[in-house]
Amino acid sequence: MKNPFAFLYNIPWNRIPTMVTGFVSRRWKALVISVVIGLPTFALGVFLFAPEKPEYITATAKKGDLIQTVEAVGTVISEKDLSLKFPVTGVVHKVLVKEGDTVEAGKVLAILRNDSLQADLSSASAQYQSALADLRELKEGTRPEEIAVSEAEVENKRAALSAAQTTLQNAERNLERSRTKLTELQREADVSLSGHVATAGSVISQELTDIDNSLHELDDDFDTTVVSNAVDFSARVEYEVYVQQRLQASQKLAQAMRGSSPGDFKQAITNLEAARSAALLAASAANKAYSIILSLPTTYYFTTAVKETYKDSAASERNSIQSSLNDIDDEIKVVRDASASFGTKIASEEASMTTAQGTKDAALSDITTYETSLRIQEAQLALKKAGARQADIDSARAKLNQASADVKRAKAKLDDTILEAPIAGRITKVNLKEGEFTGDFTDTDRSITMLGMSPYRVELYTSEIDIPKVQYEQEGGMELDAYPGHDFLLRVTEIDPAATIIDGVPKYRIKLDFLENEEESLKIGMTGDVDIITDMQKDVVSVPGRAVIKNALGQKIIRILHGTTVEERTVVTGMETDSDVEVMSGVEEGEEVIILIKQ
Repeated sequence: MKNPFAFLYNIPWNRIPTMVTGFVSRRWKALVISVVIGLPTFALGVFLFAPEKPEYITATAKKGDLIQTVEAVGTVISEKDLSLKFPVTGVVHKVLVKEGDTVEAGKVLAILRNDSLQADLSSASAQYQSALADLRELKEGTRPEEIAVSEAEVENKRAALSAAQTTLQNAERNLERSRTKLTELQREADVSLSGHVATAGSVISQELTDIDNSLHELDDDFDTTVVSNAVDFSARVEYEVYVQQRLQASQKLAQAMRGSSPGDFKQAITNLEAARSAALLAASAANKAYSIILSLPTTYYFTTAVKETYKDSAASERNSIQSSLNDIDDEIKVVRDASASFGTKIASEEASMTTAQGTKDAALSDITTYETSLRIQEAQLALKKAGARQADIDSARAKLNQASADVKRAKAKLDDTILEAPIAGRITKVNLKEGEFTGDFTDTDRSITMLGMSPYRVELYTSEIDIPKVQYEQEGGMELDAYPGHDFLLRVTEIDPAATIIDGVPKYRIKLDFLENEEESLKIGMTGDVDIITDMQKDVVSVPGRAVIKNALGQKIIRILHGTTVEERTVVTGMETDSDVEVMSGVEEGEEVIILIKQ
């Protein structure tokens, strides 16, 4: 067998050192380059593929007092937030305050027009004075001086009657002025809206003509032999219904077409509504026509292609009628929007005219009353001249009482037209304008709102996460933006049981009272950061909240770092704050806990 290593005996081993030396002398540059490039490449590969060491972010478990707080932005408020409204309706005569004004209790804020009520009070007062004088006169007996007084009372009654007549004249002038202004407004509206009125007429004419043409096109389709035969064969009853609808639509279209030349914007709206009603009937008839053609079965003559042709035709006319109906609706909206401002002005002036008419009616009633009163006074004068009786004295006393009641009633009615501030405070909103009608009693917007000066409280809103922590009588502090570095002591006194939606998020309102008298330093609307102390633990071990995590079993654990070794421990936690957690067992003070591991 041949030796496989026999070739080794042929190698000139004594020449190998010389051969290596020669090779190095010839290739030394290549060897140097290989070493320079190879060694850094090898080192880089070792660095890149070596396993990374994790980086630990840690904190030290500490022992001390742990305070839990609920933080929120609070606002200084007053509980005396009032909405003041006239107890009667009427037209605003004067508004004497504006938003932001500071007022004292009893300050007159606004007044309604009350000329007739002032006249009533004057009249009632005069009647009271007259009745009082009558009684005195009867008691003192008839004397020339008393007769002179009674005669003066008669003159007073005449003066009151004259005042009532003057009030009547003023009311008639105001009524005529309102009528004139109302006529001018209506004329101005007619002029300003003439373009819309003309356009409305054109829309009525054009759209109703298009609708009528579409209906005639449908009639032509049904009059064709092939469709007529198909209808007679399978849809005769439905076609009769369509014919009735078509007839009603034609009649309505003819009637509505007569409204294509409206005289004013009100008539334009009325005519457009009539045109819309006719268009709706036409649309209903077109829908019926389309459903009839759609339901017809195909036959040898009424083929599928023929049916599709007439179905497309009916659909086209139906869409055309619907488009006309939409155009009429659009025009109704345009005319209504354009006339809205004039409608408001006209309604306001009509209200003024109603008020003027009421004043006139009241003045007529007053004149009747004063005329009667004057006749009574004249009769009383005659009785005084004739001498007093006990029955006359008793009657005069009763009249005096009645006159006193009339004065109180007239004064109460007049007071109802004067809005006063019930307390001192600041006006926050004025929703009344001079010359404006106050609206009925359900119109709560027509009012003046004010905010009392005291007492002061703090109002804040907190999240549904924090609200379970807050309890009554918990204390805290507030650092107002206006007084940086100064804490105002507070106590929780009110917690809303239900949430308030703020910016789409449920919040719970909390109110706190100041523990000290701070009214001289505070202003309503001031804001600042509020901290409510909700819990406290003394001399406990705590760690940052991020150090507590859960393992795969759902247990709370903390990772303890011992040099480069990590130990996981299950822990029992207690109270939590925004940043820290109380550790009741599992960690000792001074141990280094891992918050975050960066790989």
